[in-house]
Amino acid sequence: MVDAPPGQTTVTLTQTTSNTLTPANSVACPATTVGTAANTYYRVFDLPSLGITGAFNVTSVSFQVEDCESVGSNGAPVAVRVGTYTGTTGGTTLQAGAITILASNNAVQVPETTTGTQVDAPISAVIPAGSKLVVEVDAPDGNNTYQFYIGTSNAGQSAPGYVSSPRCSPPGTTPTDVTTLVTPTAAIDMLLTVTGTH
Repeated sequence: MVDAPPGQTTVTLTQTTSNTLTPANSVACPATTVGTAANTYYRVFDLPSLGITGAFNVTSVSFQVEDCESVGSNGAPVAVRVGTYTGTTGGTTLQAGAITILASNNAVQVPETTTGTQVDAPISAVIPAGSKLVVEVDAPDGNNTYQFYIGTSNAGQSAPGYVSSPRCSPPGTTPTDVTTLVTPTAAIDMLLTVTGTH
């Protein structure tokens, strides 16, 4: 449990209708041989539009994992980052240059799983009042080492989730709406939440 300081409220930000994982629904850029390439997943929360008018104190990021299998059978480490985004939201891409990272947790261990799990990553940052909060889950290149598929649902979402992966084009280095990267377009609602106080 996260306790808010006196006079503050704890909230969990989400953009998905359901936090229940849909099996065999996620996508990732594949590695050169076996596994997944470097993939970075993003969500952007417009804090003022969510009724958060003051500073927002991030305490943790949680995300679902559909599949994580490694050569050593011990999962894989990913990085979780939070910061601000000054670009436009709701489109099919994000402006990478408009992202400013304020805090990183570079040693978030994802357990071995083939049936899905939730990972809770502690991270501390103060997002200034009036900002858009950006969250990244960065899975490094797992070629011949591991594969990582972030958890998703198809129940609906209020804003897009994005992915970038230099090895695949698209998306390349431009964070791109995940749902636009498959044909036909599918409901791939990335399951990621942010908890904090304000």
